[in-house]
Amino acid sequence: MVELRHVRYFVAVAEALSFRQASKRLRVSQPSLSVQIKQLEDELGVSLFRRSKRRVEITRAGEVFLSAAREILLRLQQASAAALHAESGELGTIRLGFVPTASFHILPRLLEKIRSTLPLVNVELREGSEDLQITGLRTGTLDVCVGHLSRTYDQIENILLIREPLVLALPKGHRAARKRVVGIGDLEGELFIMPSKDVLPGPHQMIATALLKHHISLDRYQLAEHFQTGVNLTRAGVGIMFLPASAKDFVPDAVVLRTPGFSIGPLDTFALWSRGNVDPLVHRVLSVLKEVGNELLGQAHRSAQGRAGVSTRLFR
Repeated sequence: MVELRHVRYFVAVAEALSFRQASKRLRVSQPSLSVQIKQLEDELGVSLFRRSKRRVEITRAGEVFLSAAREILLRLQQASAAALHAESGELGTIRLGFVPTASFHILPRLLEKIRSTLPLVNVELREGSEDLQITGLRTGTLDVCVGHLSRTYDQIENILLIREPLVLALPKGHRAARKRVVGIGDLEGELFIMPSKDVLPGPHQMIATALLKHHISLDRYQLAEHFQTGVNLTRAGVGIMFLPASAKDFVPDAVVLRTPGFSIGPLDTFALWSRGNVDPLVHRVLSVLKEVGNELLGQAHRSAQGRAGVSTRLFR
């Protein structure tokens, strides 16, 4: 049976064309090396070298075997390196579930960081609802998710990535579009474009609870499964909707975002993964997600300080 050491020993002799030099390079005795090469030749049934007292020559069969032997050793080296990268969480495919709102801020930053710090990692993106995310994590079809939570789940771990305010999206011609802060009275008789209960149950529940708390009737509302659908309906003047503040760079000019003058939110976004998952790649990606979350939290803090500074200057 041909063993890996036979291949290594053969390549060393073939490259040096000297049993003595090859034995020094391999740090094995010359007699032992000769025995190993003879075993290889017997196993293959061919002569790989022509030996004389003065020189060693490789045979035609040896030249053919040398090409394949070098390929074997190269593949082994590559496989070994890949295994080390995988063990350290630097190689592989991560199956990432996300909710639509994650594409405003978290997802682009995460993919950029993975591309720069983990270039050997491939990301499979799967947009889906909270239920699909939890099911995917439990069945192993998803590794990590970015989403909102309407409740806690057994065997699912989470860390908060970002907490952000909700803003009101209004068509530019709306009567309250000129205001910086929109009050309860400005919402009377409006049709609300609400996030789907199936896709985004957490935000749907939060918005509905806040409106009812402030005695705003939800007799007239329109469910929208996709962010872009809701924005297009708002732009067309069909109704108004709540969006996370991070959506500011993704709405058209015909839609304005205004601060609600009543309590609602904030909207929390989490990283989710299955409890007990010890995959090093999963934990490397979670570390990157934590970095993204810290950056977003810092950015939100600086933005809040900036707004406070502007208010102070205005009222001096």
